[in-house]
Amino acid sequence: MQVLNRELERISAQYLGGIPTDRIATVVAVLLSYVLAHVYRRIPTSGDGAYKHVFSIASTVVLFGAVQEQWWGLAHLLCGALVAHTLMKTLRGRGMVAAVFLTAMAHMSYSQIRRQLAETAAANGSDGSVHVDLDHTGAQMVFVIKITSLAWCVYDGTQSQDSLSSYQKKNAIAAVPGLLELLGYVFFFPGLAVGPAFELATYRRMVRLDSLRTLRTQTPRAYRRLGESVVWMAVYVVYGGKYVFPYMATDRFAATHPTYLSKVLYMCAAGVAARAAYYTAWKMSEGACVVAGLGFDGIDNGAVRWLDISNVHVRGVELGSSLKTMIDSWNIGTNTWLRHHVYLRILQLTSSRRDTAAATTTATGVTFLVSAWWHGFYPGYYLTFVLGAASSNAARTLRRALNPLFVAPSVRRPYVKRIYDVVGWALSKYSLDFIVTPFMALSLSTSLRAWAAMLYAVPLGVLAVNVVFNILGLGRRLRRIHERAKLE
Repeated sequence: MQVLNRELERISAQYLGGIPTDRIATVVAVLLSYVLAHVYRRIPTSGDGAYKHVFSIASTVVLFGAVQEQWWGLAHLLCGALVAHTLMKTLRGRGMVAAVFLTAMAHMSYSQIRRQLAETAAANGSDGSVHVDLDHTGAQMVFVIKITSLAWCVYDGTQSQDSLSSYQKKNAIAAVPGLLELLGYVFFFPGLAVGPAFELATYRRMVRLDSLRTLRTQTPRAYRRLGESVVWMAVYVVYGGKYVFPYMATDRFAATHPTYLSKVLYMCAAGVAARAAYYTAWKMSEGACVVAGLGFDGIDNGAVRWLDISNVHVRGVELGSSLKTMIDSWNIGTNTWLRHHVYLRILQLTSSRRDTAAATTTATGVTFLVSAWWHGFYPGYYLTFVLGAASSNAARTLRRALNPLFVAPSVRRPYVKRIYDVVGWALSKYSLDFIVTPFMALSLSTSLRAWAAMLYAVPLGVLAVNVVFNILGLGRRLRRIHERAKLE
């Protein structure tokens, strides 16, 4: 598809401000998946869904292989799928789950390290402003979520129903799926490159879907998401090159933004511009998945039920009144995987051996390590995760101490709560963009210089909250005041 890429280079140079052609090719592939998704949902559903599996695999070969020229990426994903399927067939119990998890994560880590080395080499040979073509690591990250979730669901299918949670019961798989079905699942074409990730049980409901009964609700839901993605694409095209986090680490940034307020406004604008690229990809892919029928959850009294397959709730991220709401609204598929197939699994394994507090601490720590490992090995990722966890705990401490003062029924002035909500949103938004700065800057030196330009305000604020509310005891005193107020 060299002819296509040359044409994309011309379009990028003339109309799109030089956006890398591989990213444009990804958008083209996702848009083409809408057309293929309309065909997919009209394929007759055979007993085992074989026709749909084959169509999905073939579509991925065309879109990911030919359009995006990721033939080596397809080979990596196919190899990972074959190894995981063999492990599921030959091993049993938690040993099977551990083998699938470690194999998939190690394979992905190899790909991520190769990409990081290539980017570092390219950056060292340039002025630091570098772009390395997108490779298959994004698709491999989605693959890891799917294949490790499947391993746990196969394990759940061998367990007593009484020992399973409602989520585990709904998604348990009685037997290892056949190779064709597994490949259809992991190579599902609309969500291959950027997600959303989902359980095999969700995929099976889509394969069995008679789409003629759901078209009236299905198609409008899909194209609303496409419309959202187009809006965010415009934001990214216009502002993505003007507001970038690494610029905050330069001397020129300090010279052109002399006041702290101007620095804050630039940082927040860079946050919106960076997230616009994710919103574009996730919403566009999500819409194509909905066209195909993903998320169908049955028909109840004539009404079609749909699961929320969104990877992001934009309103929650941009307008959430707390840092927790913003974080919970971001990368939802990954958060779901970490909760149900890492945190709760570790909690089940450890809660019977130690007290609840220790088990919770262990599960939280392991979940943090898995999340960091899954994302990659850039130092900036780890700065973001560590500060994000600390900031979330500090924000929770503040909410517990201050909410009764502003949200309690005894507060009779409505505008007081509105002011509290606005201030909470502004501080949460500022904290979020500060926290994610290293995630986008990647390197340790660039991240620390960017934080220094912002006077390390969030880490110092987290430290102050812990000292004042936890060590000096202000939090305990406020709780006693709240309890006395309730008794009166």
